Amino acid sequence: MNGDILDDRDEVNDEPNINMALPGMRMEALSWKRMLLLYESALEVINAKITVLNKEFVLRFGYTPIEHISSRIKSPQSIMRKLKVNHRDPLIGNVVRYINDIAGIRIICSFTTDIYTIAELIASQNDVKVLKVKDYIAHPKENGYMSYHMIVSVPVYLSQQVVFTKVEIQIRTIAMDFWASLEHKMYYKFDGNAPEHIRRELKECADITAFLDRKMLALNEEIQNYKVPEVTESFAGVSDSCDIYKDTAYKEETIEEMFGVYIEESISVREITPEVIENNEK
Repeated sequence: MNGDILDDRDEVNDEPNINMALPGMRMEALSWKRMLLLYESALEVINAKITVLNKEFVLRFGYTPIEHISSRIKSPQSIMRKLKVNHRDPLIGNVVRYINDIAGIRIICSFTTDIYTIAELIASQNDVKVLKVKDYIAHPKENGYMSYHMIVSVPVYLSQQVVFTKVEIQIRTIAMDFWASLEHKMYYKFDGNAPEHIRRELKECADITAFLDRKMLALNEEIQNYKVPEVTESFAGVSDSCDIYKDTAYKEETIEEMFGVYIEESISVREITPEVIENNEK
């Protein structure tokens, strides 16, 4: 992988160790531990957002679009290697400024349509700034790699300031992740210089993976649109409508407006007497 993407060589770690030290790094005003604290906190912010979206999706539509999530903080060795490749001095400022995937999260979805849905929901949040998008699904890499990448920044609230911190988000299907993981393991043995026939075979596997994604999506859409034959038999004792809901004007948006509102309780439970109830009914 190249560019601003979460490298499969980086260890996935759901609990990053903020005590990691970077060999050869010259300390600046922003300490190494403070920097890692910001990136770790940004991952927690993104994880919380995605968890809430996923739960709401289940509530509204009855299924979860996300199979699983993994996250990691880029290892000190990977950071140093990237600085060296980009001809940057080992300074904290250069790490923050030029390396965009120190904090990375990978979201694995069931279908390609879920990828774009999740990406749109994340991007639409008011406190999320989308800095860059790379759509390797619409435009796969030459080797066949497919995924959807976003570089975003989210607010991390500290005791004395708010720091917008970058996080790289990768969104893939199960099939895309399967190919990317195995391709890396195989390709890594050649140190990036695999023989031509190996590259050709891997590209063919990528094409098969893309076909599988399209096929599974088509089958899922057919299943979702399948209509079970209606049962015309009526059951005695079951009313066509439920009277309890006839006069209920339930408006979800009105209820949701009350979640963040504090209203003073003027009457305590002990003060509710028959006289109070009678007065309220008048």
